[in-house]
Amino acid sequence: MAQFTCEICGAEFEQKSRYEQHMLTSHPKQAVSAADIEKALKGVEFPKKRSELVDTLSDEEQEVRDIIQQLPDREYRDAAEVARAFGELRTHEKAPDTQPSKTGGQRAMQAPSAARFASMFAGMRFPANREQLIDHASSNASDQEMQTLEKFGDHSYRSMADVTKELEKVE
Repeated sequence: MAQFTCEICGAEFEQKSRYEQHMLTSHPKQAVSAADIEKALKGVEFPKKRSELVDTLSDEEQEVRDIIQQLPDREYRDAAEVARAFGELRTHEKAPDTQPSKTGGQRAMQAPSAARFASMFAGMRFPANREQLIDHASSNASDQEMQTLEKFGDHSYRSMADVTKELEKVE
């Protein structure tokens, strides 16, 4: 009669060593992934230093905690930045500074977004020329958004899609 039963597949073993070998070969434990790290950090308010991140993790997340303790001791802006540092740790290669969350985040903070422009032109009647766009947006646009509008070509815009295309050209 078997003393050890696999909880996953039901295989039975009389010797503990065979059961343990079965678990290692047939049902290996998944390594922690970047997605696991991001999931463990869900709800954490950033920025946080490495030591603060470790303190936010529960005992059930010991493997993630061990990995975060190995990361460089610095402040992290978001979970994606922690995941990127994990990737560098795992591959022993530094990620380039042109990562989307860095360059995209910086650019997004500087450049007006299409969604923001769409909200500025809510209720706008098309077709409209550049001056009509400027007049419509003047009440709720920032100085930077107004400067962007000044760069628009002086022609007729048939729809918000035309405005979005022009925005891409002038950025």
